[in-house]
Amino acid sequence: MRAESERGEGRLGTLVGLVFLVAVLWAGWNVIPVYYANYALSDRMVELARTPKYRYSDEEVMRLIVKAAAEYDAEKYVNATTCKVTTTEHRRTILCEYERVVSVLPGWTQTFQFKLAADQPII
Repeated sequence: MRAESERGEGRLGTLVGLVFLVAVLWAGWNVIPVYYANYALSDRMVELARTPKYRYSDEEVMRLIVKAAAEYDAEKYVNATTCKVTTTEHRRTILCEYERVVSVLPGWTQTFQFKLAADQPII
């Protein structure tokens, strides 16, 4: 039997749950843009790989990749040293390998390694 002063409340559990929820939301706020930028950059690379070779040279494609990276705040990570564009008679290949360091939570940083590849026939 319960005494009259006992109400069955678990305040410590609620506090721990709220702290955990805030930590997950904060981590998501910091990590989701990194993956979104990677996905969007990959999509842009495939689009550029399909362009005719007479329209854009390899240097122009690299400039457009760096410009797209700047749109997603990844210009510090994606540049001419981390990407390579190769055009043959019938194909264009774009390879980018880069690392991005993110502060997931205060005091916890994570290094994300990305390897993007776009190998498309030239239309």
